[in-house]
Amino acid sequence: MTRLKYISFILLLSSCYVGDEVAPDQEIWEYARPKEVGLSEESLLTINARIQINDFSEINGLIIIKNDQLVFENYFNRDDSQGFIQRLPTLSRRHSAYSLNSASLTFALAATGVADDKRLIDIEDPISDYLPDYEDVFLANPEKENITIEHLLLHKSGLSWNVIQQLSPQNDLNQMKASEDWVKYILEQPMEAPAGIRFNLNTATGVLLAKIIEHASGQSFDDFIHENVIEPLTITSFNIETDPSGNFNAGDGISISLLDWTKLGYLFLKEGLWRGRKILDPNFIENATSVQTEVSGTQTLGYIWWQFGDSFSNAFAIPSNEIIYIPGELGQHMYLIPSENMIISIFADNLSDSFYGYSQNLFTEITNSFQ
Repeated sequence: MTRLKYISFILLLSSCYVGDEVAPDQEIWEYARPKEVGLSEESLLTINARIQINDFSEINGLIIIKNDQLVFENYFNRDDSQGFIQRLPTLSRRHSAYSLNSASLTFALAATGVADDKRLIDIEDPISDYLPDYEDVFLANPEKENITIEHLLLHKSGLSWNVIQQLSPQNDLNQMKASEDWVKYILEQPMEAPAGIRFNLNTATGVLLAKIIEHASGQSFDDFIHENVIEPLTITSFNIETDPSGNFNAGDGISISLLDWTKLGYLFLKEGLWRGRKILDPNFIENATSVQTEVSGTQTLGYIWWQFGDSFSNAFAIPSNEIIYIPGELGQHMYLIPSENMIISIFADNLSDSFYGYSQNLFTEITNSFQ
């Protein structure tokens, strides 16, 4: 790399190693040059330039951690105050909180793992044990008493849920948010299959998980997750939506900065340890990130975390079965590659970009930067 390109690279990726001290607003990871951890700097410069000209549509931010070092961090964010897309990258967005949408389930999962480790819950328990305020719903349909916490984590509750047409009034998520009690709305949906049989993606189960944890812990979900996850991980940008009844939306209602969300992913990458302290049980992490059910030939699922199936057409520079990921519906993607000690976090604003599309294309290009 020429001196001019090197200077441009450092200015562009200000979180790469530029001195002996870590920036005071980022004290988790040391910095490293990409080439020091086996990544091509030329390739990442090209990727960064392609993001700026919208080759991956609206990418808001990208962070790469490898070998416990921050090697790439840049932002291309929407300027919400002025209502337009800011095309040039700005590093002032490090602490800006954006909606995780369905990727909010990562926090619902973490809170569930803590509650399970504290033996406040057992994931094999029926959810009805923890939702006494909704006893009438279960009495009206006893089949719903077979739904367990694990079924929620696997999207196999059997409850009907339709979010295919995101802007339609018939979309269940939109109807839920127009109701007074979101927990009740979810539970009152008809059973389209017996619990545990059929996969149906239902991010609103994060609302149920939050309510279950509240009953089990005797705390509000917000207090519980702050005490056990947010504060230990020094997350500073966490916000969570509530319904008119005060129920917390851990399904698609969490807003956070990309850097803070990456901390949660890093906790899963490091098997539940954070700076030598156990936050999550390694056994729970293993179950969450291992294959629990096959969704299709191209996708499998653990607890909330996804994997690529055997028939997935591998476009990556590494085996697809080494990748664990979370897909948010607007392209909020997080990829863990334990074999590479690596995490890649992406914020985007691309409609219907959950599983494939621009964010996955960006991830594919990043894997091609491996040297």
